[in-house]
Amino acid sequence: MRSRNITIATFEVGEPIPPYVGVVITTEPEAGEVGFDRNHIVIADPADPADMIADRAMLKLLDIRDADIVIGIDPGEYTGVAAVARDVVLSTHRVPAVEVYQTVDRIIKSIHARSVNIRIGHGARLIRTQLINSLLKLGVHMELVDETGTTPTSGRDLDIRAAIKIAHLKGVAVGQQSIIPTSGEIQLIQDHSREQSEGELTISRALAEGVATGKLSLREAISIQKNTEEIDNKC
Repeated sequence: MRSRNITIATFEVGEPIPPYVGVVITTEPEAGEVGFDRNHIVIADPADPADMIADRAMLKLLDIRDADIVIGIDPGEYTGVAAVARDVVLSTHRVPAVEVYQTVDRIIKSIHARSVNIRIGHGARLIRTQLINSLLKLGVHMELVDETGTTPTSGRDLDIRAAIKIAHLKGVAVGQQSIIPTSGEIQLIQDHSREQSEGELTISRALAEGVATGKLSLREAISIQKNTEEIDNKC
């Protein structure tokens, strides 16, 4: 919450809640003992990711219910992701491309929106294709946006600021994408697999092609390669 410039305070169960508090985050067993407006209480499980709890708290804080959520994505090796509702930025993230699916999935599950629309910038051809094909598995509407001019030329958090701008731009609906990766793109994915596995292995060209087209995540490809090598070593 602090990373979103929101002041937080902690209270013991039974303590009076000051009038300046907008949202209370508590657990299910303690919720009945909290004297606070039920519409502004977030029930959190200790196992819930902090980002998920923060997204739900933001919706309560802003009195946004049954909202239409737009998730803007600025594709790149490090990808900017921004969730927006009624022109209000709910959350922002800058994550490696391989973590975008999990990040967007977590946002969708935490918000329980009336509808979700993902808008992705048209840059970074290979990564964009991978992201579109993987995110389509979430079953939400997706649009391809002309991101020309959305990336700031200076300042901090350029990917995030671009993702916010992309979320506010109309795009063209997209479905499953096809792509023929170049030899250089295949080699880059194989290099990434070696980095992700800390030098333990390099995925095959066939698996790298699967990653390039969005059929596999890099983590899945590494796991398959590892299992294949273990089987080969036993034979």
